[in-house]
Amino acid sequence: MNILFVISDLNIESGGVTTAACGLAEVLAARGHSVTIAANRKPGTPATPGRVTVKLFEPDKLSKLMPSKQLNAWLREHMREFDAVHIHGIWQRHGHYAARAARKAAVPFLVAPHGMLDEACLRMGSPLIKRLAWTLWDGPMARHAWAVHCLNEAEYRVAPWVRGKLPVVIFGNGIAAETLAGIPPRGSFRAGRPDLFAQQPDRPIALFLSRIHPKKGLDRLLPHWRQVVDAHPTALLVIAGTGDAAYTESLQALCKSLNIDKSVAWVGQLVGPQKWAALADADVFVLPSHQEGFSLAITEALAAGCPAVITDECHFDEVRAHNAGIVIDAGDMTAFAAAINRLLADAATRQRMSASARQLVADNFTWDRIAATAERAYTAMKAGQSVPRDLRAKRGLGFTNRVL
Repeated sequence: MNILFVISDLNIESGGVTTAACGLAEVLAARGHSVTIAANRKPGTPATPGRVTVKLFEPDKLSKLMPSKQLNAWLREHMREFDAVHIHGIWQRHGHYAARAARKAAVPFLVAPHGMLDEACLRMGSPLIKRLAWTLWDGPMARHAWAVHCLNEAEYRVAPWVRGKLPVVIFGNGIAAETLAGIPPRGSFRAGRPDLFAQQPDRPIALFLSRIHPKKGLDRLLPHWRQVVDAHPTALLVIAGTGDAAYTESLQALCKSLNIDKSVAWVGQLVGPQKWAALADADVFVLPSHQEGFSLAITEALAAGCPAVITDECHFDEVRAHNAGIVIDAGDMTAFAAAINRLLADAATRQRMSASARQLVADNFTWDRIAATAERAYTAMKAGQSVPRDLRAKRGLGFTNRVL
């Protein structure tokens, strides 16, 4: 099958959407499909998915909408070459271009909001502009799609403009099987950072590994980190990721004002072996987000056997259901810090959760499993069929698909 992915940009710094799209594209290509990714070129570190044709186009200007005449023209010219189109992300012009070209060429397409239609996300930034955009552009795009792709039932549950209104297909993000097999043993991250661990090689690590962005909730965790340090004086909060420089500096200033800066390490973007070494060495993975879709960062932490302490706003129900960590309700950061303390103090519980976390990913979230599900969706799309019943959202069983 000839499959086209369309995404705003392909930079690693853009976060989980890029990583997820590249991961799925690579495994589909490995399974014999011809996969092309079309995206805008943007300053940063571009991902380089193997076996995948990558088409990068110059944007007209570097704005939030990322308009690009080049991308638009290429999509219009080449759309008929594809059997199925998967649009990753909304609110930006790449999706509008792809949807318009696909409709004109009678090629079915799937829209993956990646959590961007969450109730909390809709309240962030400019809610009135988002409502206008949904009315004029993104809503019509979604209504003409074969289906909206939600990453799990939780994403569907918290998407009011989708829930009960549009056909939905559900499949998640994944981890490559070879990545699971190659996760390094404990110790390599600590060994590579003598500045942090030479004097205290066994100091406990709570790892935040994600974009540094207001929605990730570091601003509400940091004032409670003292609660952890008081119980575990050598504990280290490792913050791995990049973000807006001014916002990052404000968080670092907050650490100094709270007198916790010596127990917080800012290590920048970690990718590849460095990332997996940090996950393998961490005692607890933390994500105090105000909003998430289906977090690839959480999935990777679980794959490495790192118990997760997350907020219910992360919408990763599987962590609680499979005893792979602790989910904190209602943004209670006192309870969040207490959960970190509990896990740091209880090695036996960490070990049980670690085993459950690994099993959860192995059974449900390898890319081979996800790709097999995606293939079924693309095949049904190409044939003009509805979403297979077992792939539909539980509350969306009554909806059929708009066949082009």
